[in-house]
Amino acid sequence: MKINLSKIKQSRYYLLIVVFTFFLYGNSINNEYALDDNLVTVGLAKVEKGVVGIPEIFTTPMTSGRQAYGYRPIVQTTFAIEKQLFKKLPVSQTLKEKKRKDKLTQANVSHFINVLLYALLCIVLLSFLQKILKDYNVIVPLITVLLFLVHPLHTEVVDSLKGRDELLMLIFVLLSLKSYLKYVTTNQLKNIFFGVLFFLLALLSKKNALAMLGLVPVILYFSKATLKKISISFLSLFTVLIFFVLMKKGLVSEVSSREIKFFENPLLYSDSYMDRITVGLYSSWFYLRMLIYPKDLSFYYGYNQIPMANWSYWQVWAALFFYVPLGIYGVLQLIKRNVLGLGVAIWIGLMMGVNNVIFPIVGIVADRFTFTFSIGFFLVVGFLLLKLFKFDALKDNLRVNFSNGFIVVLILIVAVYSVRTIVRNPNWHDEMTLYNHDIEHLTESAKANALLSNVFYPIVGYRLQKNPTDSQNKKDIETIIYHYKEAIRIDSTYLTSINNLGSVYLNFQKDYDNAILFCSKAVLMDRNYLEAEFNLAFAYTGKGDVDMAMLHYVRVMEINPDYMKVYQHYNKMVLESGKLKEGIILLKQVASKVSNPKHIYLNIGNLYSVDNYNVEQSLVYFVKAFEEDKTDKQLCSHISTLYNSIGNIDKANFYFLLCNG
Repeated sequence: MKINLSKIKQSRYYLLIVVFTFFLYGNSINNEYALDDNLVTVGLAKVEKGVVGIPEIFTTPMTSGRQAYGYRPIVQTTFAIEKQLFKKLPVSQTLKEKKRKDKLTQANVSHFINVLLYALLCIVLLSFLQKILKDYNVIVPLITVLLFLVHPLHTEVVDSLKGRDELLMLIFVLLSLKSYLKYVTTNQLKNIFFGVLFFLLALLSKKNALAMLGLVPVILYFSKATLKKISISFLSLFTVLIFFVLMKKGLVSEVSSREIKFFENPLLYSDSYMDRITVGLYSSWFYLRMLIYPKDLSFYYGYNQIPMANWSYWQVWAALFFYVPLGIYGVLQLIKRNVLGLGVAIWIGLMMGVNNVIFPIVGIVADRFTFTFSIGFFLVVGFLLLKLFKFDALKDNLRVNFSNGFIVVLILIVAVYSVRTIVRNPNWHDEMTLYNHDIEHLTESAKANALLSNVFYPIVGYRLQKNPTDSQNKKDIETIIYHYKEAIRIDSTYLTSINNLGSVYLNFQKDYDNAILFCSKAVLMDRNYLEAEFNLAFAYTGKGDVDMAMLHYVRVMEINPDYMKVYQHYNKMVLESGKLKEGIILLKQVASKVSNPKHIYLNIGNLYSVDNYNVEQSLVYFVKAFEEDKTDKQLCSHISTLYNSIGNIDKANFYFLLCNG
């Protein structure tokens, strides 16, 4: 079958891409919020504000609090605009609610936009490849885009709303590259301007856009640009990078702090660079396998799903013997400006940024990490497929003869990958659906096991309150315990899972001994672990060991004197146990140890007020509390009232004027 592809209008290619994208991902639009969507949209106060929150988005990290990191304002701005336009829609629905009445939700709108962005990305990719491969028949970029479009590894980027950072970043990167290619052919400086503008937008979407610093020289060399134009283009990018760094520093005052745990990537706890090389080779082999045979797609891998591989792993040697010759061949072919050289350079070059050799990556590997470098892989595969069936891929060969063998192979690849993509999409419906599905093959992932239990925990807690006799409760509690234990088995230093397991025993089973066992382990690992200390206080209270409970409540106050929840429970315990005086003595001791004892003083004052209504002693500590915070007008008024009640009119008037002045 002969077809002259050059006679087909460009708009028809674009239309086919859009139609096929929605055919593949249409069933993802009914999904709700899943893994990490809270980092960019749902529940994020600055995004929920709509367009009013955009200034805050540009002046704060992606996440704030104890773990403040990332800066992706363009991504969060798109969600803020969505919130503004579709705020009247329900936020999301559970599967049970959908069975009663399936409604359009804000999450559904976001998923629709993600699919639309993926279609746009594929259109931009086709346009870019046609420009860089202008000496080749359009069949080369077409096959590359087709393979990219259907591949199931990309489901994480499209189905996860958090994956919008990858979509926008790559769209802007390709537009930037295309602008630089136009500059090479037209000499118009306006294309440099558009190139740096799109590069800046890419950086504001995700910092992985830094790959442009390596891509631009390669792409422009391949397109036969002069050294002068390559140098000008690179310097313009470097200038924008400096501008971005200074702009971010000027806008964002909160310092990024991201503590990466052992189970996220053990390489950060290793001093050996050889470990990076072996794990990097293992990761590279993993990516090759998944690109060819995308089985067991997962929301997260991490340790020990991906092991700390050494030279005893066959995958390390397989990767070494595959990638080293391929890399050498790619360099030689790139020097000749051969399309295979370009494909290998994009593939291996970009993969080096995510395979842990240059720097360790959170999660070790991820489906989404293949997103950008897979372009190079599909360019190589597509070109080799054409060579296999003896296609002349040069541009002057306008009429392409599609052999039956080529058609069968292409249809088979596209069909298999398409089915896998369509089947994968509903797995991302929500967190519980995703975790329950993937955990079957994530048996050695510490974090995957912990995440499943973390999601189950509040669901079971709510159900126990509403329907404590539900037979499902016992089964689900055992599931939570099992997966926390699995997380700890894989990584014995998994601190939060150790504490959470103790919390399950405490709150769901009233098994105080096991609760104390695991929460004590957590406290030994982190002496300032407030939640574990609080759990220990509750557990000892449940056992009737008031003295130990008091010590752990006081320890909570030492860690955080402003943790208001602790005082109510402490007061109740000391009053019910008849240990009021002992309780006050402990509070006085801890007040001398902390830098901000206001609430401890308040609590001492409250306890004295029930000790035969000892107003004089209460006032001593209320005044001390006020000295710590003289802006507390309510406390000031209370002090005035108490002085008035014992007849000390001068002091009563003094504090009355102080808080009303």
